[in-house]
Amino acid sequence: HQQGRLAEAESAYAGLLAHIPNHPELLRLLGLLKYQSGDADGAVSHLRSAVAAGARDGRALEALGCILGETGRRDEAIDCLRQVATADPGRASALMNLGMLLIEEPERQAEAVDAFRQVIALDPDNRRARESLARALLCVRQPAEALEEIDRVLERSPGDVHALAHKCAALSLLGDTDAVHSLADLGLLHFDNFAGGDGFVDAQALNARLAEHILEHPTLGVERTTSNGMDTGEILRSVHPAIRALVAFITASVRRMIDALDIEPAHPFIASRPDAWHLSGWGVRMWRGGFQIPHYHKDAWISGVYYVHLPPSVRNGGGDEAGWIEFGRGPDDIYHDSVPETRRIPPQEGRLIAFPSYFWHRTLPFDDAEDRLCISFNVVPDRP
Repeated sequence: HQQGRLAEAESAYAGLLAHIPNHPELLRLLGLLKYQSGDADGAVSHLRSAVAAGARDGRALEALGCILGETGRRDEAIDCLRQVATADPGRASALMNLGMLLIEEPERQAEAVDAFRQVIALDPDNRRARESLARALLCVRQPAEALEEIDRVLERSPGDVHALAHKCAALSLLGDTDAVHSLADLGLLHFDNFAGGDGFVDAQALNARLAEHILEHPTLGVERTTSNGMDTGEILRSVHPAIRALVAFITASVRRMIDALDIEPAHPFIASRPDAWHLSGWGVRMWRGGFQIPHYHKDAWISGVYYVHLPPSVRNGGGDEAGWIEFGRGPDDIYHDSVPETRRIPPQEGRLIAFPSYFWHRTLPFDDAEDRLCISFNVVPDRP
């Protein structure tokens, strides 16, 4: 099981259960294996059996709660995790998982605040708990307290993307316009256009091949931040000639962006500049009504998008701003009624837009029969 040989492990567990029926630990392990194999219903069934068989250390019930939560059975999941946390108040993982479920329920976000505070009391250095607490505090309209937690994270990790994105929200809620403008300076947006190279005479020639590659990519599937659309898996490591040309263009453009930076060295974006980095990317296909919800890109320093194909309603830059990209405002549950500065930009085929990864951004829906195709990318710091 630990080696990832799941079929062999499943056979071994089943054989053991034939000799030791209803053994709670075997049932728990088999439940985890089922989940790893993509069988969530089988995982739930085995974990329920483990609990019923007398699993006493809370691991089976906690795993059951997490899987129920991931499969949409949130009320039952919360009940499971609360049972674990009540029986073992020192179990930080159960409290953390409980908080992550509660924060998704608007009427229970104050309970999420309590859960995350309990995690921090057990583990003061838990960065994820502090970031989650900050988000929960923003949800319940306590931006000053959220900002305190965010700044504690940034003291140790000045470039933490999660903290910086939520600091933008906290400052906006507090009405500190100057601080928002400094941190989320929309002047940091970088634009570039492919003008040919690496065997492609122009963007039209490159994009024709890129479009084929995205639509034929074996990993093209559903992605959570995209409505009426889907993403590929990693696409920039391909040896496809169009991808190689795009990687060369993105790399050169990012370097031009870095060379042109003109902000104070103490600015968090500059302070977190990596010594070395690599590119990661994925293709995005949207169809009629497609859009992306407000989000930022975790685990990256710079992010961006390159536009491959636009439907006529988007390509023509209509007055309704259909299919445009917007920067500057995150989701309503943390921004509430604050009105930060935003900037909407019309996509153009062959155009690249790059930005600090902590910038909140979204795309607006469009109404057209043709697909909207692009490739998103991250500049990912190399870890020592």
